Amino acid sequence: MNTNTNSFIGQIDLMALIAAQFTVVDGQECIVIPVKSNPAVFMTQTRTGQPKALLDIFIRETSNSQYGNTHFVKANVGKANRERYGISKEELGRYSPIIGNIKPFEGGSTQKRAEASSQVDDDLPPDSFKGF
Repeated sequence: MNTNTNSFIGQIDLMALIAAQFTVVDGQECIVIPVKSNPAVFMTQTRTGQPKALLDIFIRETSNSQYGNTHFVKANVGKANRERYGISKEELGRYSPIIGNIKPFEGGSTQKRAEASSQVDDDLPPDSFKGF
């Protein structure tokens, strides 16, 4: 097996962010993520004035994943935001949920990549809700 450790594949669960909600707006399925509730989300603008929403993340290596994941991804609340929002070390876990997992990506055909990216590697039972 030839694994390229410079490329990874995985999923990010946006619904794991605080107060994230699924809704329908103008007939479109949408996810609403309140910025004030999530200090890891940073709103800014590009030079042209277009809005940007950035999610600060933290990635750590892990082991013994039953799905072959090698790292987990958390929302990251840096020191400046902890101080700005008054978040104590005890509260930090609530604002820094694990939002995903990743593993090395094995290159292959476009079809294989599409199949790999559509797989959900989670700990939910087989008949559980996996998305819309």
